[in-house]
Amino acid sequence: MSTLTKVFIVLLAVFSIAFTMMAISFVVQTNDWKKLADDYRANAQVVESTMRNLAASHAAEKATWLDVRAALDRKIADLESGSQQKAQDLAKRDAELTAMTLEKRSADDLANRLSSQLQIAETGWKTESDRANALEQRKLDLEKRNQDLDDRVSEQATQIIAMEQEKRQLEQQVYILRNENKRLAQAAKEPPTLLAEVPAGVSKGRVLPLTETTGTPIRGRLLDVEGRRASISVGSSDGVEAGMVFVIYRGGDFIGDLEVTDVEPDKSAGRITLTRGTPRAGDLVMDESRMGVVD
Repeated sequence: MSTLTKVFIVLLAVFSIAFTMMAISFVVQTNDWKKLADDYRANAQVVESTMRNLAASHAAEKATWLDVRAALDRKIADLESGSQQKAQDLAKRDAELTAMTLEKRSADDLANRLSSQLQIAETGWKTESDRANALEQRKLDLEKRNQDLDDRVSEQATQIIAMEQEKRQLEQQVYILRNENKRLAQAAKEPPTLLAEVPAGVSKGRVLPLTETTGTPIRGRLLDVEGRRASISVGSSDGVEAGMVFVIYRGGDFIGDLEVTDVEPDKSAGRITLTRGTPRAGDLVMDESRMGVVD
């Protein structure tokens, strides 16, 4: 029930009482006032009782409305407190949003700088890549030229080896012819001398012995061959010395030369300096200073 309704009821009750009094006064003047007074007294009692009930109801309703108002006040206080908390949270969120906006702006600036640097780096990388491709192409060209040069060097080396072998053979032939001339000249003045024994397995048409004054050749055979290094079966006890050169032959064919570098009592080792074939273990060797090979 609203306050306006309550006021209306109170006014209605007051007007009812006033009207009742006027009616009583009127009835007293016109009718039996005693009976009418009793009736109006009863009516007044009813009205008074009604008013008391209304007042009690109004008081109860007022108390209820006060309780409701207090509850509403408490709720309003809670809402205001919550509103303040929300306002604080909102301010905090606004501050965080502002900070995040600044961070985003900084991040965007950094991203733009990094993008610019990346573009510069990509440009540099592309330039370097082009240079690398050019260098790679140049490297391939140089490798091809180097391969061509290696092939030419190999051909020249082969020709040089062949020429050295021919030179070696020619020098040996000259050496043999000179010694033969000396031998023939001495044979013309002295009695004939015996020829040195030709090594077993050596063709007489390819190896000519020297005169007896040259001494007995030092003979042996290859023990082991590893690349350009080889060992022979004769050593210092056989008269081998460092720096001596041994001719390697097989079945009367010239294979190569071995220059002695290490000497032991029963064997020696050295470096193969000239080859016409492939030396292998078992090939015969002879001291070069005491024999000659002709082609």
